[in-house]
Amino acid sequence: MKNNDDILKYLWEEGENLVIPKSLEPEQMRKRLKQESAQNSAKKQKRRFANQKGMAIAAGICLVLLGAFGIAVWQDQPNNELPTELAAEKEQIQEETVLLETAELGIEYPEISYEDIYASMSNTWEKMNYVSRGETPAGEMKEAGAVEESAPVADMAAKQEMSTNAAASDAYGETNVQTIGVDEGDIVKNDGRYLYQKIRVKAEEYSKWVIQIIDTKDGLQEIARIDGIDGIIEFYIWEDVLIVIEEKYLDTAVKKISGGMVACYDGAYFGNCYHEITFFDIKDRSQPKGIKRFTLQGQYTSSRIADGYFYGFSKYYANPGENEKDYDAYIPVMDGARLQADRIYLPEETDATSYLVLVAIDLRNPTAFTDTTGIVADGNLYYVSSENIFVADAKPMERKKGWSSNKTSLLKFSYEKGKFALHAMGEVKGQLEGSFSLDEYEDHLRVVTTVREYQYQEVFDDRTRENIGWNISNDRESNALYVLDEKLDIVGKIEGLAPNEQIYSARFMGDTGYFVTFRQVDPLFTVDLSDPKEPKVLSELKVSGFSEYLHVYGEDRLLGIGMEADEETGRQEGMKLSMFDVSDKTKVTEIAKENLTKYEYSEALYNHRAVMISVGKNIFGFEAEGYRDGYYKDYVIFTYENDTFLQKLKVSTKSANGGYYSARGTFIGDIFYLLLGDGTVRSYDLNTGKTLESLEP
Repeated sequence: MKNNDDILKYLWEEGENLVIPKSLEPEQMRKRLKQESAQNSAKKQKRRFANQKGMAIAAGICLVLLGAFGIAVWQDQPNNELPTELAAEKEQIQEETVLLETAELGIEYPEISYEDIYASMSNTWEKMNYVSRGETPAGEMKEAGAVEESAPVADMAAKQEMSTNAAASDAYGETNVQTIGVDEGDIVKNDGRYLYQKIRVKAEEYSKWVIQIIDTKDGLQEIARIDGIDGIIEFYIWEDVLIVIEEKYLDTAVKKISGGMVACYDGAYFGNCYHEITFFDIKDRSQPKGIKRFTLQGQYTSSRIADGYFYGFSKYYANPGENEKDYDAYIPVMDGARLQADRIYLPEETDATSYLVLVAIDLRNPTAFTDTTGIVADGNLYYVSSENIFVADAKPMERKKGWSSNKTSLLKFSYEKGKFALHAMGEVKGQLEGSFSLDEYEDHLRVVTTVREYQYQEVFDDRTRENIGWNISNDRESNALYVLDEKLDIVGKIEGLAPNEQIYSARFMGDTGYFVTFRQVDPLFTVDLSDPKEPKVLSELKVSGFSEYLHVYGEDRLLGIGMEADEETGRQEGMKLSMFDVSDKTKVTEIAKENLTKYEYSEALYNHRAVMISVGKNIFGFEAEGYRDGYYKDYVIFTYENDTFLQKLKVSTKSANGGYYSARGTFIGDIFYLLLGDGTVRSYDLNTGKTLESLEP
């Protein structure tokens, strides 16, 4: 066998005597080629040319094997071309693979280098006259608050039922989340037996935060405090794992101030912020053990837990550093490693000098990132559906001759099984009130915005006639609803709603949308979204005041928590509750109202997680405060019966030392627990309102 002809002849003869395994039959091989092609592309989206070369070699090997099994092999084909039949089949496989990649992988990141990113940011830095460089935390982050790590949690308990299980939600209080099955971090958690809360305790020089764990089985008993995690923002409980997110800053870059705390969102400290995500094994609640601490540059913005994965979102602010080779100045570092260039998306036209950074961690083995990605862009508002992550960013008004409106840019990432893929980018007119202004349903994104428009005129120098600025000659305000498809292209819209008012709250129920605007009265709009291309306003209910939070409360009911206001002047007159009957979408009515004029403010008005709610148990509650005849704060719990709100419980949230701290409520069975930020825990009978027990710090 001295040449190719001898080799082919030998393979052909041997192939005649071979029995072909089913897994290597032509059809099975074709299927495997498709799958392998898609999987390889998923792992190396950016290395297409290298992949093509490797696939060509693999294809040659496969063709030799096919020849060995008695399948037609060609010789001396001109220019190494395939026979017509196989060429057509190869093309079909490639087309199917491309379709598979498009569906699963999203937008391919263009190949870039760190220097390309630096060049993109340089023009903006020059306009900002930004030449200073803050300290980089890369060297210090590893030193901050070391955790004594234990082995990964291998024998997790059976996964707890998510909030899709109504029975579990009725049995004990869970965090009030926007998307069922997608958990959100909070300062209080409840797993049906143990209570967990972020509390503030006194240290030698200043106060600090710790996590308190309380066992409720045989009365209230504090069984553990987790220290060494000063800058706690929020945390999660997932099975036997505690996940704590901390916000930190470099001690070397920021002088100590009273209280020992600096906010990372203060512009002076942007370059010096970092955050940590720490995992603890709490199988033995009385003896928490550190598993892993991840340290990330940049400001933490939000996170979620879904299907056994933690997804963290942060914002990293770059600065020029010494030059383009000074990567630590403008490339984010995560857990000691720079974000790789092939996992950074750099839009063709952007003036951003910051990144949105997304990380994913497998909660079953939280020792490394399952994926990391970043995009050079701005954005602080996140909405996470059951399938996708949407990031919204309010864009600055474009100053130009004539009318100009505010706009919001949108990004869409999928996050299946701890892997991110950027799928689409879009834009709508207006600004979002919050994450509830976004909702994904049947592959469409629904968005409600408040649109502000200004009419600009050029201002000229009287002597030189040069343009020296812009003057606003007119302005107007209205609201809009947009429906976007999978590519974030607008397919349906309603504009010009409620002139001179703005959106205060929104909620979506399947193919129906509800949103509240306000100026002097509260119009509750009901919109039919059954045809995404033709959304229609079905009704507009005008009532006094406005609802700042809407919650679906059983079949055909919508709960509103907000403020009462004078119908003539719009002057606010205290809090109020509303229950809307939405059984007839064309004629929505307010069937119950409760004025809480004693209370003037509540965290529940802007933070849905501050609302304790169980529709199945028919209770909801929140902390509220007022200033009449002295300052006071109460936790109030209501039920809804016979089209009437009934106050079930009202307790003061003042601590034993006479001070007020953050207060949250939760329940297990028929016992209500009030948790105060100083470590106080009190329990009450939900049926009688009787005080049962008090655990003092």
